[in-house]
Amino acid sequence: MTTLATADAVTSVTTVARAQIRPITSVVVDGEMHRLGQQRDFRRHPVLSAFLPDSGRTSFAWVRLRDGEELAVHSHPTSSMILVCRGAVRLLGDRERPLSEGDVVCVPPGCAHGFRTEPGQEFHGVSVQFEGTGLYEDELAPRVSFADDMDDNMGDAVDDATEAAPDGSDVPASLAELEEINASLAERHTGNDLFRLLRTGRLREDPQMRARFVAALHVWSRHFQRMLLARQAVCVDPVLREEYEAHLREESGHDRLLRDRYGVLDEVDDPVLDAACTWFVAQMYQLDEAQKIVLVHMVVETSGHLFGGAASDVYGRDTEGDDFFALHAVADDEHRELGRHRLATMPPSEILRLVAICRRAWDQMDLVHNRIAAWAIEGR
Repeated sequence: MTTLATADAVTSVTTVARAQIRPITSVVVDGEMHRLGQQRDFRRHPVLSAFLPDSGRTSFAWVRLRDGEELAVHSHPTSSMILVCRGAVRLLGDRERPLSEGDVVCVPPGCAHGFRTEPGQEFHGVSVQFEGTGLYEDELAPRVSFADDMDDNMGDAVDDATEAAPDGSDVPASLAELEEINASLAERHTGNDLFRLLRTGRLREDPQMRARFVAALHVWSRHFQRMLLARQAVCVDPVLREEYEAHLREESGHDRLLRDRYGVLDEVDDPVLDAACTWFVAQMYQLDEAQKIVLVHMVVETSGHLFGGAASDVYGRDTEGDDFFALHAVADDEHRELGRHRLATMPPSEILRLVAICRRAWDQMDLVHNRIAAWAIEGR
């Protein structure tokens, strides 16, 4: 017997039939409709949405194609895994090949891929994402770009290059749009689990929770130092090296400041938090300088500024002298502007990939924050 429950009733073993998850069969991207076959995002069902944890923000969806249906070649800014549960399907895009039951497809961010069944053929599978919202969880704003859309957007970016920025400056309109996207994602960021925890006041009232919080935050602070050191080590641009060196000097030792000021004694053994933080360090060896500027200054430093302001209301007034949280509320505001001169020289054709790393970095920053909040509350 299948149990149908509401979101606040998941107190015992509960099953949800695939048919009870509301399907969608198409999405509109940039004014054009694209067929999906059938896609059933787990979070579209209230029981599954309530049961799936936000920490780590894994997303699941049943997918189906049948009788010659095709999901056109597309890409998305987050890693995706597709499990072939039944039937057969052909993988399209960068690496075309037939797939059968039991095959697992791993799709890195930005890689072109699609799926097509032959007439009379049927494919059932599960689509999994490991960070941020599901690809079609918000069906009005899907996190996907189809091949034709990517070409059209590239052309639009060229057309927009000659337009004035909204404030009348000489900044290309496409860069101004990147700034607007970043501001929107920063606003969304303030709704994550860590900001919600700070707003509740629970950290003021619970000393043990406060201790767990700073211990988990210290993990991120150490990785932040490693990120800046890695960037400095591989940078070959003399102008940027000088700017990065000054930034590194200003940030150096902040992890020790946090540890010593708040008496961090416990080592946090959390593989999820460690992996989420390590991602930022790894990007310093993989991205180009423009992408690193977006990641470090538009995303991480903006997050630090917003977080420092929120956390200083809880911690900043409790100590004398320089405080870790108050310091970041001020310093990170200035650090947000570093490297903007380089972004202003980027051709319009490069802006789309900067938008992609911007979105992914905010998703990853949310993952770090959500895991810190989970450790503070649960200690695991």
